[in-house]
Amino acid sequence: MNWIRKILGLEHPERITMELIERLPAHKLCRKYIDRELDADIETVEFDNIMCAVELDAEVINGGFNQYFYNSDGERAERAENTFVKLGAMQVADVVGRAIKQYVANRDKLHSIWNGTMEGFSYGYKEKLFDTLDEEYYALMKNDKQLYTLIGTYIKQHPQDFLTK
Repeated sequence: MNWIRKILGLEHPERITMELIERLPAHKLCRKYIDRELDADIETVEFDNIMCAVELDAEVINGGFNQYFYNSDGERAERAENTFVKLGAMQVADVVGRAIKQYVANRDKLHSIWNGTMEGFSYGYKEKLFDTLDEEYYALMKNDKQLYTLIGTYIKQHPQDFLTK
């Protein structure tokens, strides 16, 4: 029933208060934040930076760095890398940074082959361009809860940047 109210715009987001930040476990706080169940200003650079990391994580977990760069052209990759640094996930940031370098070194070749076909898309997989980096990323980021905990912990450590005014 709540999803119907949400679709119709009858459900209002919950205000972000210190009590809420302190009460919710980090991963749940993040989930509510990125799902916009909290009254957060989604026009902020902070929200957008966090979403860069969330988007990268979702793409890489789903299909590796090949899929991420194919779908995004790496447009927000450096912001995702910087966000992982900000979250204190230095090893993850390092893997993302090396994936960016690998992509940049192969961008022209990939662009000439990525022609909208499955064969073109599969080239990066076939050439194993990102295999090692994918494996490192998967070893570090085992599931969504891990990323959400990192983000939620950051929110708890910097509540002034997230409180509803």
